[in-house]
Amino acid sequence: MSAASAAASETAVRRAGVGVFPGFQLRRLARTPSTQDVVRQAAGAGAPEGFCCVAIEQTAGRGRSGRHWLAPPGTALLMSLLLRRRPEVAAAVPLLTGLAVADAVAGLTGVSCRLKWPNDVLAGSGKLAGILAEVEAGGGIILGLGVNLTVPAFPPDVPGVSLDRLAGAPQSWDTLLSALLPELGRRLRQVEGGGIRSLRADWTARAAGLGGPVRAQLGDSTIEGTALGIDDDGALLVETGESTVRLVAGEVHLLTSEDG
Repeated sequence: MSAASAAASETAVRRAGVGVFPGFQLRRLARTPSTQDVVRQAAGAGAPEGFCCVAIEQTAGRGRSGRHWLAPPGTALLMSLLLRRRPEVAAAVPLLTGLAVADAVAGLTGVSCRLKWPNDVLAGSGKLAGILAEVEAGGGIILGLGVNLTVPAFPPDVPGVSLDRLAGAPQSWDTLLSALLPELGRRLRQVEGGGIRSLRADWTARAAGLGGPVRAQLGDSTIEGTALGIDDDGALLVETGESTVRLVAGEVHLLTSEDG
């Protein structure tokens, strides 16, 4: 990308960002260990809501439970965004972000996405995006997002999918982010006004695995049952046959007939 094209891309993103977050700032890096850490440092220095870091490459990107998020340079939207909202909004961030990603992708490409509780966006036959929300002691929420845009191939044990293959054409980071920021703003306003319960119908309509068997890992404990939906606070409800269990955290796997 030429310098002029890069500048135009960043201008479009800034325009979209300021329309949602008056204090929006964009920092784009060629390479960084983790965009989460860049935004965390900025938050500690007093950055306003809307400070956003986008990287072409991450060397130590992470997902939930300490997993690594890896993508070849320039093949994914790798970003983190600082939110400064009431503490009760934090629990909604993975859910509302999944909805925002699904809406932005559908609007740009027509590709339909499904949402896997609590933080994965699925499309086609695999995982398109992952979400990570971390709450800071000072009150900030650091929203991390990785979206596969033009990833040529995934390791055999990674069920990933790339947006260009689903859409039939390459999608750029700036086009997606420019579409995503207004959707994030809309969903944040929705939660601020009506809580997580206001998301439930839209989230349920896009949810993957509801009505089917799931296995949840909670530390050393394993729970198996049927996924029923989400509660008013975002907890996943799982019917085990003996009781309905509320999961507020943990790793959830959708089971198939081949799973033991």
